[in-house]
Amino acid sequence: MKLRTSLMACAITSALLALPLSTMACSTVVIGKTASATGKVIVGHNEDNGGRIFNAQYWVPPATHKAGEMITYEPTAAKIPQVEHTLGFYWSQTLAPGGSSFSDGFVNEAGVVIVSNNCSMVYDKDQKLTDGGIGYGIRRLMAERAHSAREAIDIAIDLLAKYGYNAEGRTYTVADANEAWQIAIHKGNMWVAHRIQDNEVTYIPNNFMMNKVDATDKDNWLVSPGLIEHEIQAGRYKPAKAGVYNDFNFREAVQPRDRRAQEYNFTRNQIAWEYITGKKITDPDQFPYSVTTDRKFTIEDVQNILRSHEAQIGDDDGWYHHLSYGPCRSSTHESVVFDIDKVPELIASYRALARPCETPYIPSYPLAKPSANQSFMDAATATKEHFTAEAYRFDYHPEWASTTFINNTNVIEYQRDEFENNQKLIKSLEKQWAEEKVGIEAQAREALTVSKDKALAILHRYNVAKLAEAQGAIQANMDKIAPHKIVILSDTIDPASSADVKIVLLSDASLDATKIDQTKTFAGVSRASNDKKVVSDLAKPKAFEATDVNGDGKKDMVMTFVQKDLAQFMVPGAVYDTYLYTRNGNDRLTAFDTVKVLKK
Repeated sequence: MKLRTSLMACAITSALLALPLSTMACSTVVIGKTASATGKVIVGHNEDNGGRIFNAQYWVPPATHKAGEMITYEPTAAKIPQVEHTLGFYWSQTLAPGGSSFSDGFVNEAGVVIVSNNCSMVYDKDQKLTDGGIGYGIRRLMAERAHSAREAIDIAIDLLAKYGYNAEGRTYTVADANEAWQIAIHKGNMWVAHRIQDNEVTYIPNNFMMNKVDATDKDNWLVSPGLIEHEIQAGRYKPAKAGVYNDFNFREAVQPRDRRAQEYNFTRNQIAWEYITGKKITDPDQFPYSVTTDRKFTIEDVQNILRSHEAQIGDDDGWYHHLSYGPCRSSTHESVVFDIDKVPELIASYRALARPCETPYIPSYPLAKPSANQSFMDAATATKEHFTAEAYRFDYHPEWASTTFINNTNVIEYQRDEFENNQKLIKSLEKQWAEEKVGIEAQAREALTVSKDKALAILHRYNVAKLAEAQGAIQANMDKIAPHKIVILSDTIDPASSADVKIVLLSDASLDATKIDQTKTFAGVSRASNDKKVVSDLAKPKAFEATDVNGDGKKDMVMTFVQKDLAQFMVPGAVYDTYLYTRNGNDRLTAFDTVKVLKK
């Protein structure tokens, strides 16, 4: 038995083992360079997943490889010959139990940015693959090998021709300082690639969006061999003029309308496109793939799109986002905006290390390497274990960079009245950083004329300093709004056991723990990140007892739970941040302690 205390907060994303469609919620915004207020290509992306997800950032150095070396990613995927030389790259990893093939983001030393969106639920799922096909390898090999966005597309096309894509569908966005491309990939070797025009703005949720494909425009559209003929034969496309394929609607040909019409995609599309165009679209068939615009979109505009959600979300008994279908929702665990400079070292990143509407976008320069506490292990180990990570890799770690921000989002999620004040804090930090960044970038640009290493050292110090400032400001605020503590009176819980486990809410100078609302008290994983089921299935106490546990003269509230109920949705074998959610009158209270979940 132990007596531990912890900050009142929620922490790293909840461990949901079954994922509803609403979790497939990545969003990507691309601004062409003449539509951009910075005069540069801007790419913004929300990464959404369910379950015990940790995001780490690494610098992977360039490497020379031996002849005959083969690359293995997923155990069932094709083995791929390695090239002699690979580029260095910044890697934002999605570390998940069982591995994550389709969520990582990259910026390589040639200045190529890579992100993606799930676009599954296609008509033709039974497509030919070679040796298991390729999945994760597409994004990783583009990062290792591409010197431009266009070359990244060629690399993907070559890999698809050799192996075939082993997932149902996805849209990859690749961009450099000159241009952005998107390649929409259907399972097998079926794809369309498009060069986004300099004056175009596009938004992608989790459905295919390319609708007006002009296969006669070879400079801006590329189409996989035989795709159009296949769709004509299937009866899903009829060209206006026989043999002239300048009106091919890719999204209608390969994916049911229902994917666009379902709320988890429709609402995001509607919110994002209303921000971009000023028009509220109510027909899912009318959502554009892209628009041309005279308006100049800023970094803040892209952040606003990625942070947006319905005006009213959630309900009285839920978390702030748990019924949201906007771009920013319960399953959003990371967000980033890239301003892509012609000098790769000066590509600016604005990264939110948790849900973006509750987290500041911290400025940094990816090629100057992340702060040490953004990496959970060394990059080589992270690569090796990407699909084989043991349960202990998902232990709660207060020292990891993202933890402060995830703790904060989970406090704000349940203590919903704090949302507006949290917004004010975020905006004040971002305003301050925007003013400072101009001078730092000028200093680094000047240093580049003398030494790239010197410039990178300046920018790395900046990366570390801004992260530390953000952590300090968010933690200080969280200490004020979340001062209370709980103690789990056990070192372990058994997900297969019906035995009891006790959790104590400690009284303090501002809280009489014995007065909490027993009818609105429950415990389990960090915030219900995916659907209402998790809210309703969190453990409820079977007994309450008021007694002074820590000997301070104040009666505390001791609550008895069933171990297997408390351990629902948790990864067996991991040390878990385990939460109590309750109310004291009209005030919501959330506190956590850590406990190890035994293996079944």
